[in-house]
Amino acid sequence: MPVILITNHYNEVPLSILQEAIPEGFKLISLNKATKEELLEKAGEADYFLVSGRLSIDKEVIENATRLKMIQRTGVGTDMFDLEALKEKGIPVYVNMGVNSQSVAEHAMMLILSVLRRLPIVNANVKNGIWLKQDTGVQSNELCGKTVGIIGIGNIGRTVVKMLHGFDVNIMYYDIYRLNEEREKALDIVYAPLTELLQKADIISLHCPLTPETKHIINADSISLMKKGAVIINTARGGLIDETALISALESGHIKAAGLDVFEKEPPEKTNPLLSFNNVTVSPHVGGLTYEAFKSMMVEAMNNIKLFEEGKSELLENKRIV
Repeated sequence: MPVILITNHYNEVPLSILQEAIPEGFKLISLNKATKEELLEKAGEADYFLVSGRLSIDKEVIENATRLKMIQRTGVGTDMFDLEALKEKGIPVYVNMGVNSQSVAEHAMMLILSVLRRLPIVNANVKNGIWLKQDTGVQSNELCGKTVGIIGIGNIGRTVVKMLHGFDVNIMYYDIYRLNEEREKALDIVYAPLTELLQKADIISLHCPLTPETKHIINADSISLMKKGAVIINTARGGLIDETALISALESGHIKAAGLDVFEKEPPEKTNPLLSFNNVTVSPHVGGLTYEAFKSMMVEAMNNIKLFEEGKSELLENKRIV
């Protein structure tokens, strides 16, 4: 019986969703504490990895996974993989394209609106018996009429664009792979080089993968190009932002606010200064984890593993990254 190892620990509700999605004839094992040591211990039992969470699938893990045929990612991020080691072993890696785009895009929109309307501040005030309408309300901003810069125009970025159009905003985007003119026209967006986007956008929302090229794409230099009072939103990967540079910009007031679902280190240390700003709205990397998105991710991931086991990997080629 083929064994699927999920490289994370799930509580009762997500585990029940996962169990419902397991194909007949497969056995599922999971981690109890989601530690590197436990992953190394169980890696040799698995024919398939279902990769979720932040544990690295590095060379040591790959060497221990002597039965491993294929790796299925629950999402699309690949920064936890030693891709070269996987290539050497001939182990293919597949991702779930677009299954959580709606969830992440909605989360990005929530963060944009939350920081503009200062929702965490007014929520805390009311719950603490502080009823300040003029002082807090007049300091908030509308989204309508703003220029939004989207960095990364994949499935999630395009879904955010569609949502933003309902707010009557100007949208510009940057991506290393520019869309063709027909798609730009259909999405009603304008391409801009990164420097221009940073200079013109009131709100910058990150939707690109973390690669050596995009690491710290938001840094002291790029922040210096931004408008005073710009807002930064990140629902992609924490490593896209140099947190030290962002903290300095928040302290100086050059950056008005930020909405962060991700951090360079997850979970962040309690002493991380980003957690102390009342103009920074945070969440624990849950943008892609609604009930609907999680169920879709697990159903598709399990179906991909089933197809691979049945020798139908040619049906998965558009999802293969290694």
